[in-house]
Amino acid sequence: MLTPHRAKVVFTDGSIHRAAFERLSATCAVQILHAYPSEDAMAAACCDADAILARLGVVTARVIAAAPRLRIIARHGAGSDGVDLEAATARGIVVTTTGPANAGAVAEYTFALLLALLRRVPAANAGMRAGVWSRDPLVGEALEGKTLGIVGFGAVGERVARVAAAFGMHVIAAAGRAPHPTPKPVPVLPLHAMLAAADVVSLHARLTPETHGMIDARAIAAMKPTAVLVNTARGELVDEPALITALQSGRLAGAALDTYAAEPLPIDSPLRQMANVVLSPHVAGQTREAVVNVGLTAAQAILDELDGRRPRFVVNPAAYAARS
Repeated sequence: MLTPHRAKVVFTDGSIHRAAFERLSATCAVQILHAYPSEDAMAAACCDADAILARLGVVTARVIAAAPRLRIIARHGAGSDGVDLEAATARGIVVTTTGPANAGAVAEYTFALLLALLRRVPAANAGMRAGVWSRDPLVGEALEGKTLGIVGFGAVGERVARVAAAFGMHVIAAAGRAPHPTPKPVPVLPLHAMLAAADVVSLHARLTPETHGMIDARAIAAMKPTAVLVNTARGELVDEPALITALQSGRLAGAALDTYAAEPLPIDSPLRQMANVVLSPHVAGQTREAVVNVGLTAAQAILDELDGRRPRFVVNPAAYAARS
């Protein structure tokens, strides 16, 4: 059952869907912070918190240390990289994700970005709004017949592969560091061999110490000069200065990016000025349906933990052993 006091839940920002707020506020006191709260603001708010529903912002070791009652950090999304897992686990604090709750939305947006880039949709829209009717500069490229290389064949990557097949693309995947529990339905190659064979490289890997910066200068050098990179996963998977250099020099034909090494993307980032780049502000998982689903899934994880039930999608089961 719920603890005797009215449990407190901290939302790290106000963009979490109201449905999650309503579900939790029925039994909990909910405090909502401004987007991308500072470490100081987060630590102050969480000093008496039982749970954190974390979307924007980072739950650091200092925040965790400042929260003696904290029992669960429920991430709003599929990744846990915004939480200091080591510190949480040592304290017996459960960290959860929302699993595949927005996987379909991210897969769809991957192709929205890719088509915008290859079919020059932003340029066409800008020209029309400026009163221009100019067709020849807008000749684009087809997806059919191209080879799509997927890095990270999880819930999103698998959906991306299915959509790509419907477009008539050939699909290959990069081999992970650990054996996949089930055979992939597409050919699997070592990372650099896959990069060399792909016309489009789409990133869907989780951010871990092993995958941080995996698309570096050497990896980009393995790609075709005519290839494009799509990233709807985590910006830190890519060595951003190396990517910028490749795009500026013509070593890489283009990129479609939804995530960045630093978010919000700095206003002076060269990426904002490049005609061969399509940008969006980390919104791949944001459909009306997915935002509700993700919010409610994260809220349910908190309610399960506070009620003594084990939540779904726990990423640090060792936290339970730490408690005992």
